[in-house]
Amino acid sequence: MISALSGNSRILLTIDERGSWAQLYYPYPGLHQQLRESRLGLFDEASKEFTWVDHGGHAPLEVTYLEGSNAVRTRLQRLNLDLTIDDMVHPNLDLVIRRVVVKNPGNEARRLRVFHYQSLNIEGSLYQDTVYWDADRKTVTHYKRSYYFQLWGRPDFDHFACGEHTLKGLRGSYVDAEDGQLEGGLISHGAADSVVQWNLEVPASEERAVHLLVMIGGSRRLVNDFYLQLQGREPGLFVAEAVGYWNHWVANKELSPSTGLSTRVQDVYRRSLFVMRDCQATNGAIIASPDSRTLKSGGDNYNYCWWRDGSYISRAMSETGLHRGTIGFLRFAAKCQEEEGYFLHRHFPDGSVGSTWHPPPFLQIDQTASVIDAVGHYYDCSGVLDELLPSWRLVRRAADFLMSFVDERGLPRASYDLWEEKKAVNAYSVAMVIRGLRAATRVGQALAKRTDFWAAAADKTHRAALQHLWNPAKDTLFKGLDPTDETIDSSALLALLAGLLPPTDPRYAQVVRAVEERLWVQSSGGLARYEGDQYYGRENAWIICTLWLAQAHLRLGNAERCRELIEWAASKAGPTDLLPEQIDARTGEHTSVTPLVWSHSTFIETVNAYAQDRARAGPSVKPFPVRAPSKEMKP
Repeated sequence: MISALSGNSRILLTIDERGSWAQLYYPYPGLHQQLRESRLGLFDEASKEFTWVDHGGHAPLEVTYLEGSNAVRTRLQRLNLDLTIDDMVHPNLDLVIRRVVVKNPGNEARRLRVFHYQSLNIEGSLYQDTVYWDADRKTVTHYKRSYYFQLWGRPDFDHFACGEHTLKGLRGSYVDAEDGQLEGGLISHGAADSVVQWNLEVPASEERAVHLLVMIGGSRRLVNDFYLQLQGREPGLFVAEAVGYWNHWVANKELSPSTGLSTRVQDVYRRSLFVMRDCQATNGAIIASPDSRTLKSGGDNYNYCWWRDGSYISRAMSETGLHRGTIGFLRFAAKCQEEEGYFLHRHFPDGSVGSTWHPPPFLQIDQTASVIDAVGHYYDCSGVLDELLPSWRLVRRAADFLMSFVDERGLPRASYDLWEEKKAVNAYSVAMVIRGLRAATRVGQALAKRTDFWAAAADKTHRAALQHLWNPAKDTLFKGLDPTDETIDSSALLALLAGLLPPTDPRYAQVVRAVEERLWVQSSGGLARYEGDQYYGRENAWIICTLWLAQAHLRLGNAERCRELIEWAASKAGPTDLLPEQIDARTGEHTSVTPLVWSHSTFIETVNAYAQDRARAGPSVKPFPVRAPSKEMKP
């Protein structure tokens, strides 16, 4: 499981619960996963004891972030020594830094050997690699095609081994280190791996540090030039640059303590900003999650840019002043948009079309509407008109498609739902089409374009929605039509937040009540997706669904309930403040993926809405009572 991450929009490094490197993505977050395995080893020369520090043994004492930055700190105890491991990605260099500090709490000096093992998965495959030792630079370089990873030790490595893994009955060159003596060669190819070694003498009650610098580039010349660029500089300077930059980056984006929310909420809010930043590539693509565990169980993962997720994440970026992130996402979307105006299911971070389980035309209509809404929300938050012009073609084509994708009732034709499972005329999708058309109208008006046809189409669809989507038998919305689906679904809350009903309409409160009463998870708290959900368990609580409930209560004037739900979500974050997709209803543990970037962006949007509401209302405001709903829903 991912416990922490650090990135710079080209490199994304994840750390697992043992303090080991889990994934190393380059040149996009989510693509390619360049790491097969890494290990940190420790050998005591006197006792001949050996341990893999981050594999087995007692769990780390702590995995946290160094000074609240984007650098990860892991503290462990091994062989009666105290170890601190700091891992980080430099903010503007394609450089991964690992600092290992060994402290000797004993009364006698210790002679130690520190080993670092790595086998790569360059360009997403294990084979056809080369690894070699450069005696002039005292570096180990792994490469394949146009991916080069040059490892440099500070102080210099004392020994090394280039070997193989997987084939020929070999487990890996890490076995070579377990007797404390490396015997590998100068070069290897095929399923290549390597081990590097430092010799340390640590006096009693003192500590010593080693640094592993991994320079990444597109050719041998580039990584060799990179080496020359770093030569002569103390490695501690790179650590200071990384920690200092990220602390300055987040300083003016944090939540004010005056909101009255807990310190834990403020910590999760801060980490959410980093997660969004780490999971966006330089080309604007935003992946849903860097967690790739589902690859082994399901043959696929969350390392894609979904237009729904990306649009909601960009909304949170717009609200927190991360406008470059929003603009990057919108420009990436413009490059991926189909000529007909809609968006396909999902894309890889490089813009190529992702895998899908939907037959042609691979369509979820709400995703197309979501991208238009992201453009409108950016303008609402920033007021920068100039940035609308590059997005105008995207908006126009998408809105024209939405307007054409309707049936004789004025409702959007059937497509897959928010959860990507059922094809129908889904209530949430209808609400988003209305919202998308109205966002297109606002954007067009800001640019002095004609938009009356989109406004008219939105009004027509809204009237049809109010006529057909109310379920009088359950006093709530149908989940979908064609076929009729009466399942109680939390996406009804998101349909309300999208504007399907105003909070002053009594039916709004009835939908909130119906969803909360049926989908609240008694064992763990939080809200399930829908009745009978079987994804990674039965009716697990989802962070995003619970936060939709919080926002819906806030619009009804129930600020205290909103605050309670925000605090619940924050309490379910891991020790490093990462939010999962789901909470297992039986165990209370994180399940599916962690982190889910949409969980973090929804947390930010919900906290922002609460803070704004409290600022407007003042401390003496009281929520108005929820009125009894009418069972009749008129257009």
